[in-house]
Formats: sequence, structure tokens, C-alpha cells
Amino acid sequence: MSMEWRPALLALRSIQRVPARYLPLLGILVGAIGGGIYWLAAQLWPTSVAVVLAMLATVLTTASSSQSSSKGPGPIYWVFVLLIKYSALMALSAARAPFPLPENLTLGLIMVAGHATSRALLVSVMATHARAATRVTATDLGVALGLGLAPAALLGIPGLIGLAAAIVMRLVLGAYAFPKLTGEFPERLDVTQQLTETCFYLGALATWKYV
Repeated sequence: MSMEWRPALLALRSIQRVPARYLPLLGILVGAIGGGIYWLAAQLWPTSVAVVLAMLATVLTTASSSQSSSKGPGPIYWVFVLLIKYSALMALSAARAPFPLPENLTLGLIMVAGHATSRALLVSVMATHARAATRVTATDLGVALGLGLAPAALLGIPGLIGLAAAIVMRLVLGAYAFPKLTGEFPERLDVTQQLTETCFYLGALATWKYV
């Protein structure tokens, strides 16, 4: 973000910096952002997921700068992550695997793939950071990635798209989020696991209705 935009964003995130007469305009702007996110998300996901994402967007827009400079994501962000994950899994409960499976087992396979993928990407974080308590060799990383990413392939194209979404989140975390986290190293592992798993479900869900 350029330096020119920082003052505007800080003002947007702090109600105290907005003159009282303009607070309704702030509400209009925040509502427009939430509505825009909802419209975009609704093109890919069910209404329940789109609503939660729109709510999260408004919270992120108006969150105070003091909270964003803390050691890591606050409890409110984890509430939204759980809500998104819940909504995505509820929608995925109607999905069908590309091969015959007994009823209600497809969601179980999706969850296996999501958790396996997130743990494999977690190992990649451990392998690339000196603060990791456990030393991860190249062989360890290769085995972990092979075992962790394989279940996604069983789901066909949705699984592969979910895998791609999880990998993108892992790269974004490494490039932008991790340098700002000042907490203990295990916090990075928790963030990686939760967000990559959630992105796996969102990627798979966005694709399933088209295949």
C-alpha cells in the first residue's frame, strides 16, 4: 500500500478521527464495501458464505489500528474464520465425489483432504523458518507434501482447485502476514493451518457447482 493511502485507511479504521457530521458517510462507505464483497462472493459461493465474508470485510475495514498492530489475529477474526469454515462445510455436505461413495462420506473425504493439505503446508512453514522447534529436512518436507496433498487429487478438479487456493494462502501468509506477526512461532503454525484449511474448502466449493 502506498504512503498516500495510509492516512485515509487509518482514518477509516478509527471512528474518533471522523467528524461527527460525516459518520453517516462512513457508514455508507463501509456498507458499500460489505455489499460489494457480498455481490462478488455470491457469484462463487452460497448466500451463507457470502454473508459471512461480507461481515468480515466490514469488520476488517473498521478495525482499529491498535488491534491490527497486535501480536496476531484477535478472537473476532477467528470467529469469522470458523463461521466461514462452517458455512463452506455445510454447503459441501451436498457435494458428490467423482466416484461412487456411500451417502454422507463425501464430506468426510473433503475434510480429510482439507486437513491433510493444511498440515502439509504447515510443515512447509516449519521447513523455512529457523524458529521451528523441530528440524525439517528436505526428505521430511517431500514426504509430508506427498502425503498431505494426495487426498485432494481424489476429489478431482474441485479438490485441485481447493489445493491451489490453500497454496496461494500459504504464499500470501509467508510474503505479507508472517513478517508482521510478533508473537511466538507456534502462532504462525496455527494461522497457517486454519486459513489454508478454510481456503481449501472455499476453493473446492467455488468449483463444485461447475463440474
